[in-house]
Amino acid sequence: MRVSLIIPAAGLGSRFRQSLSRSDKKVSSCRSKLCYQLNGEPVLLRTLRAFEQIPEICEMIVAISPEMLPEVKGWTRSIRGLKVRWILGGKTRAESVWNALKKTSLQSDWIMVHDGARPLITPHAIRQVLKAGKDWDGVILARKVVPTIKRVLTEDGHIRETVDRNALYEAETPQLVRREMLLRAYKQNPRAFEATDEAGLLEAIGARVRVMPHGDWNPKLTTLTDLMLAKATTEKNILPEVRVGIGFDTHRLVKGRKFYLGGMVIPSPKGALGHSDGDALLHALADAILGAIGAGDIGEWFSDRDPKFKNIRSTKILGVILAEAKRRGWQPYHADTNIILESPKLYAHKSKIRKSVAKCLELDEKDVSIKARTREGLGPEGEGLAVTCEAVVSMRKVTA
Repeated sequence: MRVSLIIPAAGLGSRFRQSLSRSDKKVSSCRSKLCYQLNGEPVLLRTLRAFEQIPEICEMIVAISPEMLPEVKGWTRSIRGLKVRWILGGKTRAESVWNALKKTSLQSDWIMVHDGARPLITPHAIRQVLKAGKDWDGVILARKVVPTIKRVLTEDGHIRETVDRNALYEAETPQLVRREMLLRAYKQNPRAFEATDEAGLLEAIGARVRVMPHGDWNPKLTTLTDLMLAKATTEKNILPEVRVGIGFDTHRLVKGRKFYLGGMVIPSPKGALGHSDGDALLHALADAILGAIGAGDIGEWFSDRDPKFKNIRSTKILGVILAEAKRRGWQPYHADTNIILESPKLYAHKSKIRKSVAKCLELDEKDVSIKARTREGLGPEGEGLAVTCEAVVSMRKVTA
């Protein structure tokens, strides 16, 4: 069986836009609802991924609006195993399908159509539809109607009758149809572009179409509420694993040394004594990261007994440890620090230190906290003999 897959995705989703608040409308620069994020990727891209491993599908043609072109430009490389073509859709769903149908391979005997706004479709459901289509002109995924249905007189809301729901099904997608039958249905029906699904087109010419009932949740995301429900359903099981590491370091302050703090030099008559450059803040951050990933401490990685580490910059130390964290599948997403120091005063330097630390950790500045403390003249820090730094780093597991 050779199948051409058509994804109509050109609608801008007027009902979705109406359901957004003013702030929500600023979330995506693309006007289509299909550009909104679900599980960290656009709705449409998630929809396309469901078909990656279906061997019967030989090509994918996606009908989009002109507004979506910049958004989807780089997606093709993200979809493995399928030839994807982007075309411009029409004013209606049926017109978009027609535009795509004309581009399908003549070698495909079957056409499968799936709504771009149904991102929760499963490969299992797709295979069920493919398997059921052999002896029919078409087969559609459908859900048996569960709610009680009333037929109402529209002029005054008067209930005329309760409809027998035993034979009622809610049509969904994918819908699989014979290519020759779909072409005939479009050509023989002068109102074909008004059709809401492929089954309706085939029914109009007397074709044999059956339903494939299923029990999975395969919603069409029509409003923001639909999107929120989809997120709640799919993201509850993929919350990232997180860990927190704690770091602490103290260095004696002596004359004749540069004072490195947070990857930069702070003007000071004294600097931190150490086998490395003595940057207590970066050392504390490095230890916090090592703690979070269970990789020992900074002394095990950069021993002060090893001459090759003499005067090594702490930015390099932190870089090596960050690389190890990434190798193990972890990355920091927030850092909170305390610098305990009597002199020099850090007020004028805190913003620069924050910027430097953020760069070292590859984070935005908003995700880094730098707090300066004194000891009110107490202890070695208060007497100007030492600098102590504390760090708490939050790490998340990175999925490939």
